[in-house]
Amino acid sequence: MARRRRRRVGDRSRCSHSRRSALVRAVPDRHTLGDCASSGVGPAARGARHSRARDAVIIAHLSDLHLGYRAFGNMEQGRNVREADVARAFHQAIQRIREIAPSVVLVAGDVFDRPEPPHSALVALAQGLQSLRKALPDTPVLMAAGARDTPAGPADPGSLAAFDTLPGVEAVTATTRSVYYSRLDLNVVLVPHRSTIQGPGPLVEPNPDARWNVLVAYGSVDREETVLLSLNSADWDYVALGHEHFRRELVPGVHYAGALERVGATPWEEAAEEKGFLTYDLESGQVRFHPIHGRPVVSLEPIPFEADRPERLRERVGEVLVEVPGGIEEKIVRIRIQGLPAQRLDLLNGVLPEYRRRALHLEVQLDDEPLGHLGHPTQEMKPSTRLASRLAEHLAGLLERRG
Repeated sequence: MARRRRRRVGDRSRCSHSRRSALVRAVPDRHTLGDCASSGVGPAARGARHSRARDAVIIAHLSDLHLGYRAFGNMEQGRNVREADVARAFHQAIQRIREIAPSVVLVAGDVFDRPEPPHSALVALAQGLQSLRKALPDTPVLMAAGARDTPAGPADPGSLAAFDTLPGVEAVTATTRSVYYSRLDLNVVLVPHRSTIQGPGPLVEPNPDARWNVLVAYGSVDREETVLLSLNSADWDYVALGHEHFRRELVPGVHYAGALERVGATPWEEAAEEKGFLTYDLESGQVRFHPIHGRPVVSLEPIPFEADRPERLRERVGEVLVEVPGGIEEKIVRIRIQGLPAQRLDLLNGVLPEYRRRALHLEVQLDDEPLGHLGHPTQEMKPSTRLASRLAEHLAGLLERRG
Protein backbone atom coordinates (compact mmCIF):
# COMPACT_ATOMS: atom_id res chain seq x y z
CA MET A 1 0.00 0.00 0.00
CA ALA A 2 1.47 3.33 -1.03
CA ARG A 3 2.12 5.61 1.86
CA ARG A 4 0.16 8.86 1.73
CA ARG A 5 2.03 12.12 1.64
CA ARG A 6 2.05 13.62 5.09
CA ARG A 7 0.72 17.09 5.60
CA ARG A 8 3.67 19.18 6.65
CA VAL A 9 3.95 22.37 8.64
CA GLY A 10 3.19 25.30 6.40
CA ASP A 11 2.02 22.84 3.70
CA ARG A 12 5.52 22.73 2.26
CA SER A 13 7.17 19.72 0.70
CA ARG A 14 9.94 17.96 2.57
CA CYS A 15 13.52 18.86 1.86
CA SER A 16 15.96 16.24 0.72
CA HIS A 17 18.13 14.61 3.37
CA SER A 18 21.14 16.64 2.30
CA ARG A 19 19.29 19.92 2.77
CA ARG A 20 17.69 19.16 6.11
CA SER A 21 18.66 21.46 8.92
CA ALA A 22 17.87 19.82 12.23
CA LEU A 23 18.88 19.48 15.80
CA VAL A 24 20.77 16.19 16.67
CA ARG A 25 23.90 14.71 15.24
CA ALA A 26 22.92 11.37 16.74
CA VAL A 27 19.76 10.23 18.42
CA PRO A 28 21.04 8.94 21.77
CA ASP A 29 19.07 7.00 24.35
CA ARG A 30 15.66 6.06 22.97
CA HIS A 31 13.34 4.97 25.76
CA THR A 32 10.71 2.29 25.27
CA LEU A 33 8.11 3.32 27.84
CA GLY A 34 4.65 1.84 27.53
CA ASP A 35 3.92 1.63 23.82
CA CYS A 36 7.29 3.01 22.70
CA ALA A 37 9.18 0.87 20.21
CA SER A 38 12.16 1.01 17.92
CA SER A 39 11.51 2.70 14.60
CA GLY A 40 13.41 -0.02 12.74
CA VAL A 41 10.40 -2.02 11.57
CA GLY A 42 9.58 -3.66 8.25
CA PRO A 43 7.07 -2.49 5.61
CA ALA A 44 4.33 -4.91 6.71
CA ALA A 45 4.49 -3.70 10.29
CA ARG A 46 4.50 -0.09 9.13
CA GLY A 47 1.40 -0.67 6.99
CA ALA A 48 -0.49 -2.20 9.90
CA ARG A 49 0.66 0.62 12.12
CA HIS A 50 -0.65 3.25 9.71
CA SER A 51 -4.05 1.59 9.60
CA ARG A 52 -4.23 1.66 13.41
CA ALA A 53 -3.26 5.31 13.64
CA ARG A 54 -6.25 6.83 11.86
CA ASP A 55 -7.69 8.26 15.08
CA ALA A 56 -6.98 11.90 15.82
CA VAL A 57 -3.72 12.62 17.63
CA ILE A 58 -4.11 15.64 19.91
CA ILE A 59 -1.08 17.33 21.46
CA ALA A 60 -1.22 19.45 24.61
CA HIS A 61 1.63 21.98 24.51
CA LEU A 62 2.75 23.81 27.66
CA SER A 63 5.91 25.75 28.38
CA ASP A 64 7.61 28.02 30.91
CA LEU A 65 5.84 26.75 34.02
CA HIS A 66 8.45 28.37 36.32
CA LEU A 67 7.41 26.29 39.32
CA GLY A 68 9.10 27.68 42.43
CA TYR A 69 9.03 31.28 41.17
CA ARG A 70 9.00 33.78 44.05
CA ALA A 71 8.56 37.54 44.10
CA PHE A 72 7.61 40.56 46.22
CA GLY A 73 8.05 38.83 49.60
CA ASN A 74 4.33 38.47 50.30
CA MET A 75 3.71 35.37 52.41
CA GLU A 76 0.56 33.38 53.07
CA GLN A 77 0.56 30.40 55.42
CA GLY A 78 4.35 30.39 55.27
CA ARG A 79 4.53 30.29 51.47
CA ASN A 80 5.40 33.00 48.98
CA VAL A 81 2.14 34.17 47.42
CA ARG A 82 3.53 34.33 43.89
CA GLU A 83 4.94 30.82 44.18
CA ALA A 84 1.46 29.65 45.18
CA ASP A 85 -0.01 31.55 42.20
CA VAL A 86 2.31 29.76 39.77
CA ALA A 87 1.56 26.35 41.27
CA ARG A 88 -2.17 27.12 41.13
CA ALA A 89 -1.93 27.99 37.43
CA PHE A 90 -0.10 24.72 36.77
CA HIS A 91 -2.76 22.67 38.56
CA GLN A 92 -5.47 24.53 36.62
CA ALA A 93 -3.73 23.45 33.43
CA ILE A 94 -3.49 19.86 34.67
CA GLN A 95 -7.21 19.78 35.44
CA ARG A 96 -8.06 21.16 32.00
CA ILE A 97 -5.78 18.62 30.31
CA ARG A 98 -7.52 15.83 32.19
CA GLU A 99 -10.81 17.04 30.70
CA ILE A 100 -9.40 17.35 27.17
CA ALA A 101 -7.69 13.93 27.34
CA PRO A 102 -5.02 14.59 24.66
CA SER A 103 -2.88 11.86 23.13
CA VAL A 104 0.35 13.31 24.50
CA VAL A 105 1.44 16.18 26.78
CA LEU A 106 4.53 18.23 25.86
CA VAL A 107 6.33 20.71 28.13
CA ALA A 108 8.90 22.87 26.32
CA GLY A 109 11.30 24.05 28.96
CA ASP A 110 11.62 26.08 32.13
CA VAL A 111 9.60 23.64 34.16
CA PHE A 112 11.23 25.15 37.25
CA ASP A 113 12.25 28.73 37.90
CA ARG A 114 15.81 27.80 38.86
CA PRO A 115 18.09 24.75 38.64
CA GLU A 116 17.75 24.03 42.37
CA PRO A 117 14.03 24.57 42.93
CA PRO A 118 12.48 24.60 46.41
CA HIS A 119 10.98 21.35 47.62
CA SER A 120 7.51 22.83 47.22
CA ALA A 121 8.11 23.14 43.46
CA LEU A 122 9.18 19.50 43.23
CA VAL A 123 6.05 18.48 45.10
CA ALA A 124 3.86 20.60 42.80
CA LEU A 125 5.28 18.92 39.69
CA ALA A 126 5.03 15.45 41.22
CA GLN A 127 1.40 16.04 42.17
CA GLY A 128 0.57 17.29 38.69
CA LEU A 129 2.20 14.30 36.99
CA GLN A 130 0.52 11.88 39.37
CA SER A 131 -2.85 13.49 38.68
CA LEU A 132 -2.33 13.17 34.93
CA ARG A 133 -1.13 9.58 35.09
CA LYS A 134 -4.07 8.59 37.28
CA ALA A 135 -6.67 10.14 34.98
CA LEU A 136 -4.89 9.46 31.66
CA PRO A 137 -2.67 6.39 32.14
CA ASP A 138 -2.07 5.98 28.39
CA THR A 139 -1.06 9.62 27.82
CA PRO A 140 2.72 10.13 27.96
CA VAL A 141 4.23 13.33 29.32
CA LEU A 142 7.41 14.58 27.63
CA MET A 143 9.48 17.45 29.03
CA ALA A 144 12.58 19.17 27.64
CA ALA A 145 14.66 21.15 30.12
CA GLY A 146 15.00 24.89 29.66
CA ALA A 147 17.74 27.27 30.77
CA ARG A 148 16.12 27.66 34.20
CA ASP A 149 16.19 23.87 34.67
CA THR A 150 19.85 23.54 33.68
CA PRO A 151 22.66 23.80 36.27
CA ALA A 152 25.92 25.51 35.32
CA GLY A 153 27.97 22.36 35.91
CA PRO A 154 27.91 20.19 32.77
CA ALA A 155 27.92 16.99 34.84
CA ASP A 156 24.90 18.03 36.91
CA PRO A 157 21.64 16.94 35.24
CA GLY A 158 19.47 19.10 37.49
CA SER A 159 16.38 18.30 39.53
CA LEU A 160 14.18 17.71 36.49
CA ALA A 161 16.18 14.60 35.61
CA ALA A 162 14.74 12.79 38.64
CA PHE A 163 11.33 12.75 36.95
CA ASP A 164 12.78 10.86 33.97
CA THR A 165 12.58 7.71 36.09
CA LEU A 166 8.78 7.81 36.31
CA PRO A 167 6.71 5.51 34.08
CA GLY A 168 5.17 7.29 31.13
CA VAL A 169 7.33 10.39 31.68
CA GLU A 170 10.28 11.62 29.60
CA ALA A 171 12.29 14.40 31.25
CA VAL A 172 15.24 15.20 28.99
CA THR A 173 17.92 17.45 30.47
CA ALA A 174 21.23 16.87 28.68
CA THR A 175 21.26 15.39 25.18
CA THR A 176 18.61 15.27 22.50
CA ARG A 177 16.31 12.25 22.64
CA SER A 178 13.96 10.66 20.11
CA VAL A 179 10.96 8.67 21.35
CA TYR A 180 8.59 6.65 19.18
CA TYR A 181 5.05 5.62 20.22
CA SER A 182 3.75 2.80 18.03
CA ARG A 183 0.13 3.12 19.17
CA LEU A 184 0.04 6.69 17.86
CA ASP A 185 2.58 6.19 15.07
CA LEU A 186 4.17 9.28 16.60
CA ASN A 187 7.84 10.18 16.86
CA VAL A 188 8.80 12.95 19.30
CA VAL A 189 12.24 14.55 19.37
CA LEU A 190 13.09 16.47 22.55
CA VAL A 191 15.82 19.12 22.51
CA PRO A 192 16.82 20.42 25.96
CA HIS A 193 18.63 23.70 26.49
CA ARG A 194 22.00 22.13 27.27
CA SER A 195 22.18 20.36 23.91
CA THR A 196 21.69 23.68 22.08
CA ILE A 197 24.64 25.42 23.76
CA GLN A 198 27.27 22.70 23.51
CA GLY A 199 29.54 22.48 20.49
CA PRO A 200 28.18 23.50 17.10
CA GLY A 201 24.62 22.76 18.20
CA PRO A 202 22.48 19.68 17.77
CA LEU A 203 21.35 18.25 14.46
CA VAL A 204 17.89 16.73 14.58
CA GLU A 205 16.00 14.81 11.94
CA PRO A 206 12.48 13.37 11.87
CA ASN A 207 11.81 9.66 11.68
CA PRO A 208 10.86 8.92 8.04
CA ASP A 209 9.01 5.74 9.08
CA ALA A 210 6.67 7.51 11.50
CA ARG A 211 3.37 8.97 10.36
CA TRP A 212 3.75 11.95 12.70
CA ASN A 213 6.92 13.78 13.66
CA VAL A 214 6.89 16.33 16.48
CA LEU A 215 9.74 18.46 17.78
CA VAL A 216 9.89 19.83 21.35
CA ALA A 217 12.60 22.43 21.85
CA TYR A 218 13.63 25.24 24.15
CA GLY A 219 15.20 28.29 22.53
CA SER A 220 14.89 31.01 19.93
CA VAL A 221 14.54 30.18 16.28
CA ASP A 222 13.88 33.46 14.52
CA ARG A 223 16.04 36.20 16.03
CA GLU A 224 19.34 36.25 14.18
CA GLU A 225 21.40 37.36 17.15
CA THR A 226 20.03 34.72 19.55
CA VAL A 227 19.28 31.74 17.32
CA LEU A 228 19.87 28.52 19.23
CA LEU A 229 17.89 26.19 16.99
CA SER A 230 18.19 25.60 13.27
CA LEU A 231 15.33 23.69 11.72
CA ASN A 232 13.31 23.24 8.61
CA SER A 233 9.73 23.38 9.81
CA ALA A 234 8.56 21.53 6.70
CA ASP A 235 10.08 18.36 8.15
CA TRP A 236 7.83 18.42 11.20
CA ASP A 237 4.10 18.02 11.75
CA TYR A 238 4.30 20.22 14.85
CA VAL A 239 7.05 22.18 16.59
CA ALA A 240 6.43 22.92 20.28
CA LEU A 241 8.68 25.74 21.47
CA GLY A 242 9.47 27.17 24.89
CA HIS A 243 11.47 30.14 26.21
CA GLU A 244 9.26 33.05 25.19
CA HIS A 245 6.51 33.97 27.65
CA PHE A 246 4.28 35.36 24.92
CA ARG A 247 2.08 33.03 22.91
CA ARG A 248 2.70 33.26 19.18
CA GLU A 249 2.76 31.31 15.94
CA LEU A 250 5.90 31.59 13.82
CA VAL A 251 4.45 29.69 10.86
CA PRO A 252 1.52 27.26 10.83
CA GLY A 253 2.38 24.39 13.15
CA VAL A 254 5.32 26.13 14.87
CA HIS A 255 4.22 27.67 18.15
CA TYR A 256 5.38 29.24 21.36
CA ALA A 257 2.73 28.36 23.96
CA GLY A 258 3.82 31.12 26.33
CA ALA A 259 3.96 30.98 30.12
CA LEU A 260 1.05 29.94 32.33
CA GLU A 261 1.55 32.96 34.62
CA ARG A 262 3.03 36.44 34.38
CA VAL A 263 6.46 35.73 35.80
CA GLY A 264 9.76 37.54 35.53
CA ALA A 265 11.21 40.91 36.41
CA THR A 266 8.84 42.84 34.15
CA PRO A 267 5.37 41.29 34.38
CA TRP A 268 4.00 44.59 33.07
CA GLU A 269 4.97 43.57 29.53
CA GLU A 270 2.52 40.68 29.85
CA ALA A 271 -0.31 42.59 31.56
CA ALA A 272 -2.59 42.39 28.51
CA GLU A 273 -1.44 38.89 27.47
CA GLU A 274 -3.91 36.10 28.18
CA LYS A 275 -2.07 33.10 29.62
CA GLY A 276 -2.66 29.41 29.04
CA PHE A 277 -1.60 26.48 26.87
CA LEU A 278 -2.27 25.07 23.40
CA THR A 279 -3.71 21.92 21.92
CA TYR A 280 -2.99 20.88 18.35
CA ASP A 281 -4.72 18.29 16.17
CA LEU A 282 -2.09 16.68 13.95
CA GLU A 283 -4.67 15.47 11.43
CA SER A 284 -6.63 18.70 10.92
CA GLY A 285 -3.95 21.23 11.87
CA GLN A 286 -6.39 22.92 14.24
CA VAL A 287 -4.78 24.79 17.13
CA ARG A 288 -6.75 25.82 20.20
CA PHE A 289 -5.80 28.10 23.06
CA HIS A 290 -6.94 27.18 26.56
CA PRO A 291 -6.80 30.17 28.95
CA ILE A 292 -5.58 29.86 32.52
CA HIS A 293 -6.72 32.48 34.99
CA GLY A 294 -3.80 33.85 36.98
CA ARG A 295 -3.30 36.86 39.20
CA PRO A 296 -4.12 40.09 37.33
CA VAL A 297 -1.30 42.48 36.46
CA VAL A 298 -2.14 46.13 35.82
CA SER A 299 0.22 48.54 34.05
CA LEU A 300 -1.16 52.07 34.20
CA GLU A 301 -0.51 54.84 31.73
CA PRO A 302 2.23 57.25 32.87
CA ILE A 303 1.19 60.24 34.96
CA PRO A 304 2.97 63.45 33.93
CA PHE A 305 4.38 65.44 36.85
CA GLU A 306 3.43 69.12 36.68
CA ALA A 307 6.29 71.04 38.24
CA ASP A 308 4.15 74.17 38.65
CA ARG A 309 1.40 72.17 40.41
CA PRO A 310 3.24 69.57 42.53
CA GLU A 311 0.27 69.05 44.83
CA ARG A 312 -1.71 67.75 41.86
CA LEU A 313 0.43 64.58 41.74
CA ARG A 314 -1.13 63.07 44.87
CA GLU A 315 -4.59 63.68 43.48
CA ARG A 316 -3.78 62.12 40.11
CA VAL A 317 -2.23 59.00 41.66
CA GLY A 318 -5.36 58.46 43.74
CA GLU A 319 -7.64 59.09 40.76
CA VAL A 320 -5.77 56.68 38.50
CA LEU A 321 -5.76 53.90 41.09
CA VAL A 322 -9.46 54.31 41.85
CA GLU A 323 -10.28 54.09 38.15
CA VAL A 324 -8.75 50.62 37.70
CA PRO A 325 -11.57 48.34 36.49
CA GLY A 326 -12.49 45.95 39.29
CA GLY A 327 -10.23 47.80 41.73
CA ILE A 328 -6.64 47.03 42.66
CA GLU A 329 -7.38 44.52 45.42
CA GLU A 330 -4.87 41.63 45.37
CA LYS A 331 -3.54 42.70 41.97
CA ILE A 332 0.01 43.48 40.87
CA VAL A 333 0.02 47.15 39.91
CA ARG A 334 2.57 49.51 38.39
CA ILE A 335 2.27 53.30 38.40
CA ARG A 336 4.62 55.27 36.16
CA ILE A 337 5.32 58.92 36.84
CA GLN A 338 6.94 60.97 34.14
CA GLY A 339 9.28 63.81 34.98
CA LEU A 340 9.31 63.47 38.78
CA PRO A 341 12.81 63.88 40.26
CA ALA A 342 13.68 61.08 42.68
CA GLN A 343 14.25 63.60 45.45
CA ARG A 344 10.61 64.72 45.17
CA LEU A 345 9.09 61.33 45.98
CA ASP A 346 8.10 62.83 49.32
CA LEU A 347 5.17 64.33 47.42
CA LEU A 348 3.58 60.88 47.56
CA ASN A 349 3.94 60.52 51.33
CA GLY A 350 0.69 59.38 52.87
CA VAL A 351 -1.03 58.40 49.62
CA LEU A 352 0.67 55.07 48.83
CA PRO A 353 0.36 52.99 52.06
CA GLU A 354 -3.42 52.67 51.78
CA TYR A 355 -3.23 51.40 48.22
CA ARG A 356 -0.30 49.11 48.99
CA ARG A 357 -2.36 47.40 51.65
CA ARG A 358 -5.05 46.69 49.07
CA ALA A 359 -2.86 45.52 46.18
CA LEU A 360 -0.66 42.45 46.37
CA HIS A 361 2.14 44.64 45.04
CA LEU A 362 2.20 48.29 44.04
CA GLU A 363 5.30 49.55 42.28
CA VAL A 364 6.03 53.19 41.53
CA GLN A 365 8.34 53.69 38.60
CA LEU A 366 9.95 57.00 37.77
CA ASP A 367 10.26 57.60 34.04
CA ASP A 368 12.40 60.40 32.70
CA GLU A 369 11.80 59.60 29.03
CA PRO A 370 9.38 61.58 26.83
CA LEU A 371 5.77 60.48 27.18
CA GLY A 372 5.60 59.14 23.61
CA HIS A 373 8.51 56.80 24.32
CA LEU A 374 6.81 55.51 27.46
CA GLY A 375 3.65 54.71 25.58
CA HIS A 376 5.40 52.18 23.36
CA PRO A 377 4.27 48.75 24.59
CA THR A 378 7.58 46.99 24.03
CA GLN A 379 9.90 49.56 25.56
CA GLU A 380 11.36 49.18 29.04
CA MET A 381 13.46 51.51 31.12
CA LYS A 382 17.19 51.09 31.09
CA PRO A 383 18.32 48.86 33.99
CA SER A 384 20.15 51.76 35.65
CA THR A 385 17.05 53.96 35.49
CA ARG A 386 14.82 51.18 36.77
CA LEU A 387 17.20 50.44 39.65
CA ALA A 388 17.42 54.11 40.59
CA SER A 389 13.64 54.32 40.52
CA ARG A 390 13.22 51.34 42.82
CA LEU A 391 15.87 52.59 45.25
CA ALA A 392 14.19 55.97 45.39
CA GLU A 393 10.81 54.34 45.96
CA HIS A 394 12.24 52.16 48.73
CA LEU A 395 13.69 55.22 50.45
CA ALA A 396 10.37 57.02 50.18
CA GLY A 397 8.64 54.01 51.76
CA LEU A 398 11.04 54.08 54.70
CA LEU A 399 10.37 57.77 55.19
CA GLU A 400 6.62 57.12 55.13
CA ARG A 401 6.85 54.43 57.79
CA ARG A 402 9.00 56.62 60.01
CA GLY A 403 6.59 59.49 59.60
